[in-house]
This record gives sequence, C-alpha cells and structure tokens, in this order.
Amino acid sequence: MSHYDVNVLLYRLKKDRAFRERFKRDPGQTLAGADLTEDERQAFVRWNPRRLNELGGSLHLVLSIPDLSESTPSTPI
Repeated sequence: MSHYDVNVLLYRLKKDRAFRERFKRDPGQTLAGADLTEDERQAFVRWNPRRLNELGGSLHLVLSIPDLSESTPSTPI
C-alpha cells in the first residue's frame, strides 16, 4: 500500500464515525478488504501510532482521530 493509501484510511477513521466504531469493535474484520501489507495491517489492528507514522501515516491524522489516539497512552509517538 502507498503512503497515500495509508493516509486515506487514517482520514476515513478520523471522519467516518460508523467506520471508526466498527474498527474499534473489530479492527481486523474492518480492514479485511483493505490492500495493506502485513506490517501496515498490524500497525492498524494493534493501533500503533508510532509505527503508522513510520509507515507514512500523517502524524496529524494519527493523533487527531477521535477516540483512538487517547485510548493508547502506552504507545508513545
């Protein structure tokens, strides 16, 4: 997946509440159809903001997704 596509997915998590709620309940199933590398998939499923940023995700997007960023204080950026 390209950096652009990672950011599109992050943007959807930020803006689409229903998608974000599905992701929070079952991230693996929510991302089942996404064209992600295994590394990208694991970063999303485990909600690893640092790794998402390393994989090209916009730090602004990663940190601004409601109800996700603040739920993982053990994963520093």
